[in-house]
Amino acid sequence: MSFTVKYFLFVTLSLLSIAPSFAQTVTATGKAIVYNDDVDDARYRATQQAIKQAVLQSSSRVSVNDRLKNGDLDSDLKIRSAGRVQQAKILHEERQGDFLTVIARVNVTPDSQCSNGATNFYKKSVAITGFKLQKPEQASLGRLDNISRELPRDLANAINKQGFLRALNATNVAIYPDLINAPSAINNQGALTNVTRLGQQLGVQYIVSGVIRDISPLYLRTPDDPDGHQEDATPKDRNFVLDLYIYDSFSGALFFQKRYSEIGDWDIADNARVGFGSAKFWTVHYGKVVREILRESAIDSSEKLRCQPFIASIFRTEGNRIHISAGSLSGIKQGDKLGVYRRFEIFNQNQTTQTQLNNANINVTIKQVQPNFSIGELAVDAQILNVQQQDVVIAW
Repeated sequence: MSFTVKYFLFVTLSLLSIAPSFAQTVTATGKAIVYNDDVDDARYRATQQAIKQAVLQSSSRVSVNDRLKNGDLDSDLKIRSAGRVQQAKILHEERQGDFLTVIARVNVTPDSQCSNGATNFYKKSVAITGFKLQKPEQASLGRLDNISRELPRDLANAINKQGFLRALNATNVAIYPDLINAPSAINNQGALTNVTRLGQQLGVQYIVSGVIRDISPLYLRTPDDPDGHQEDATPKDRNFVLDLYIYDSFSGALFFQKRYSEIGDWDIADNARVGFGSAKFWTVHYGKVVREILRESAIDSSEKLRCQPFIASIFRTEGNRIHISAGSLSGIKQGDKLGVYRRFEIFNQNQTTQTQLNNANINVTIKQVQPNFSIGELAVDAQILNVQQQDVVIAW
């Protein structure tokens, strides 16, 4: 069977119609920022985040359109994978300033697989590129000039902390020649981005990139205040707007995009040299807001990629042995079996290169596992099947 990565990675997950017979209870935490003292709205958003966290923990995914009623979650649920939320109840909530934390008990009915057939629990590899600031002059407040590298590095840490993906730092790489039109800007080679080439170089399945759209202050600045003192109790609001993009590195297709927009209080003197990601930065109210955005985007990234097939490149063949670019850090174990697919480059009607994978109808059995790669054996010599470097293995 022949199919194109562009299509099979964009499979629309269908409604799971068969209800499993048992439920798994998961306790999860969600956080949200309180605006205009609207605790109900913050509780709703925090509970949504807790549900996402719960279904991730139970190896499930779910899309929720819900309402809150007396602490209970009354939900219209669209099941998207291995389980559905039958009931969610807030056990505890705590407000600290403008931040609301809820602990919810979620009853998730698990099933044996995702609705698209994916059953593997391997950690898919993602590379986090640099996130350019659209208006660099906005970094002068607080001396946040290092934000383009430090913010994606912190995002990688947040993704790894979730434990479902394996995030690698590539913050020295910038993939957008035109920030204003990202992610649809054309590069010098006529392609939307260089993600396919970058994916091959880094040996990853997905590329996560972003543009920091706005970190401007919403108040009249006083950077030359000779006393360097903090202002009065009047909030000094500051924007934080981040566009996040996730690409399939094999096809270059844009898999997911979302805008995160929040406002935080820059409750420190305007002439303070804070620096992004410093210990001082995270104590500022604005820094705490940014931390919550990073946590939310890490959960979203894990949730969107959780039920996708696991793909790793073949980088060496030797007789009936093949080397693949995934090892114990991705969850590969001795004895695992993965399907082998031939990789071809084809051209569409616009002469744009597309990646096509053909099923070789043979499995590879893993014999040796290293942290970053594995060695597997085929039933026949790789040359007989014409299996070569840059072909791939897939686990559904």
